[in-house]
Amino acid sequence: MTTISVNAALDTLHIRIPMQFSRRSSRKMIVGPDGKTISEMIDAEADNTDYTFISALGKAFSWQRMLDEGKYQTPKELAEKEKVEVTHMYRVMRLTLLAPDIIEAVLNGKQPRTLTLQNVVRGFPISWQEQRKVFGFLTDT
Repeated sequence: MTTISVNAALDTLHIRIPMQFSRRSSRKMIVGPDGKTISEMIDAEADNTDYTFISALGKAFSWQRMLDEGKYQTPKELAEKEKVEVTHMYRVMRLTLLAPDIIEAVLNGKQPRTLTLQNVVRGFPISWQEQRKVFGFLTDT
């Protein structure tokens, strides 16, 4: 439990934060009383809303729906209508293959700081479990 004590006579403030040092993946880490590292605690508290990522997810699902509903016969036809390169469209549409919990985390601004649109469009595993590992949703403890 974190404690704060004040000694007015000495003009001192003492703050005690229970923590320990641990090694994870051959790195020294500060671990809190709940077993989480400092970076995990910060990630859990931070609002990492990435509006560019959210916008790309919206486009990906919208484009996929238009193709599924037959509004456009080919991705090339849709890309021409949207005035984007077809290769860009394919990269963005791959976002629809992300694990649902990863998409939800992005929409809620709760994704790890390392999960960025730039990192994702480079490519990712098709397996949802592997995605969770690659993007920092599973930790080796």
